[in-house]
Amino acid sequence: MQPLGQPPRVLMVVPQYPYPVVGGLERQAHELGKSLVARGVEVQALSGRTSAQQPDLEVVEGVRVHRIPWSASRTLRFLRTPYDCLWVMVRERHSFDLVHTHQVSWFSLFVLLVARLLGKPVLGKVPGVGPYGVPGIAASRLGSWKLALLRRADGVVAMSRQSQMELEAAGIPRHRILLTPNGIHALPLSPPKTAQLAQPCTVVFVGRLSAEKDLPTLFRAWQRLALTPAATLARLELWGAGPQEDELRQLARKLGVTASVTFRGHVEGVRDRLPMADVFVLPSLSEGNSNAVLEAMAAGLPVVSTRVGGTPMQVGQEGAPFLFDPGDDAALHEKLGLLVADTAVRKAIGAAMRRRVLDYFDMSRVAATYEAAYCLLLAGRCNDLSAVASEVIGRS
Repeated sequence: MQPLGQPPRVLMVVPQYPYPVVGGLERQAHELGKSLVARGVEVQALSGRTSAQQPDLEVVEGVRVHRIPWSASRTLRFLRTPYDCLWVMVRERHSFDLVHTHQVSWFSLFVLLVARLLGKPVLGKVPGVGPYGVPGIAASRLGSWKLALLRRADGVVAMSRQSQMELEAAGIPRHRILLTPNGIHALPLSPPKTAQLAQPCTVVFVGRLSAEKDLPTLFRAWQRLALTPAATLARLELWGAGPQEDELRQLARKLGVTASVTFRGHVEGVRDRLPMADVFVLPSLSEGNSNAVLEAMAAGLPVVSTRVGGTPMQVGQEGAPFLFDPGDDAALHEKLGLLVADTAVRKAIGAAMRRRVLDYFDMSRVAATYEAAYCLLLAGRCNDLSAVASEVIGRS
């Protein structure tokens, strides 16, 4: 039991907690954990072991991480994980007050059941929307069972209005939904953006080269751009790897854009390198709260992205003119062309994105919202979660 007046003690559940995993969900969980620790909240994490070298218990930047065996076989993992989770949670039951699950999976849902047995409140999170959110869960194998378990959580995080509406449609009351976006530590900009203005415009995509990112639409838009005078002023860089890389290279050759498109593969230190680019582009079919968008905004880049998930909320009114519908390569070409051709517009929109990150998405603000939610859950006030909603989502 949490001592009266003491900060909450949280057990975060992330199937693959850093390090070396650097996916968006895992990175966001760790950044939140670090910020909560800085606020005096005691944070532990329960994760699968992602490499043989990892110990059962380690401290990663102030977060105690309990790692359990994680078989490559999904069947073996499904059979063994419940027992390993049960053992760790029962053993550590006096060291945490509540459980925070960061995705909806059998791993996290079983943890929810164990937390119930131990009398611990649970805050769940659905990190995506559409096919990667509640509708996707419902359509998955035994989806109705998964949603039934999610409804047993004391509260559920929604990172956008769309996510909130999906949760309500699934039977989760609005007053038990915590509206809060992902956050980011906004580091000082270096080098200054003005040092890059004389160089050709670099448009950068950051992410996995996979179907949900819809990079063929970007390539078709880029081909249109190649037919305009702005083509000599721009280059497109893809920072990331994935299953579609070979297919995309072939498409680039077919469209005749290989001279201005560079596949960088995995890029280390993305956040440090982003300020050296000029425009960020994300043509995804679906997003929850994109960490890549937040990183681009923090780097002072204008964002050209699809109008999906939490992205409109992230970029706000300032960035709304540079959003487009999924698959619309003509609109994407138009928006990229404007930014490539006009340095002043790039600079103004990029500065607005940076200000928006500092005003609404700084991780210290997000961590404060979560801490307030944890305290409400521990006080038995799960019906008051909507009262600590983030103002940026509330206005979107």
